[in-house]
Amino acid sequence: MIDSVEQSEQKRQQKRLDRVEVVIAILLGIAAILTAWATFQSSQLSGSVVALYSQGIRLADAASQDYNDATAAEVADEGIFLEYTKSLHTGQKKMAVYIHGSLMSPELAAAIDWWEGQPHSSTNPTPFTKANPHWSVPQFDTARQKDAQAEAKFDEADHIDALATTFDILSIIIAISLFLFGVASLVRQDRIKIGLSIVGTLLLAFSIIRLIHLGNPAGVGLQFLW
Repeated sequence: MIDSVEQSEQKRQQKRLDRVEVVIAILLGIAAILTAWATFQSSQLSGSVVALYSQGIRLADAASQDYNDATAAEVADEGIFLEYTKSLHTGQKKMAVYIHGSLMSPELAAAIDWWEGQPHSSTNPTPFTKANPHWSVPQFDTARQKDAQAEAKFDEADHIDALATTFDILSIIIAISLFLFGVASLVRQDRIKIGLSIVGTLLLAFSIIRLIHLGNPAGVGLQFLW
């Protein structure tokens, strides 16, 4: 009778142990899938970071070149204006007319015409002022736009890089839960097996919640299968 009771208890313990091991096996599979998912997200995001930084660097270089071109154009216009005013003040009207009609760009000519039409008491000693509606250096505006675009690319790259790091950290946490589940599947003592499984499950649950919150920022879809 006692042997029968002991055998029944052993069978119940074995069934409980079998169920725990089945759960551990399922959790191992889930953890493995989530590790692959987090790692793949991180790799895709890291590739986007490199591309965004490259685009930002190209835009910053282009903006720098535009600034140089704008500065050169501004200096050239100032030089032409100085020669024009010098000709006027020295009585070389033909030279002034030639410079105005042949050497000046239409924008510079219009700016100088506006400036010359202002009262002598004007506080603008040159036509190169913001008050002049005809004076501008388009390259400066283009350079500022490209600078802003470059900053936007860098900011986006930093944001995506932070996301990739988060997925890397989650991959490590899930790997720890994988390790705990693996050890639990080998241990025969119930308390140790269950204890390791509980800790691994908590880590896995935390990782699942974070992964759900993060979503699919890399835009991974079925197209990667084809």
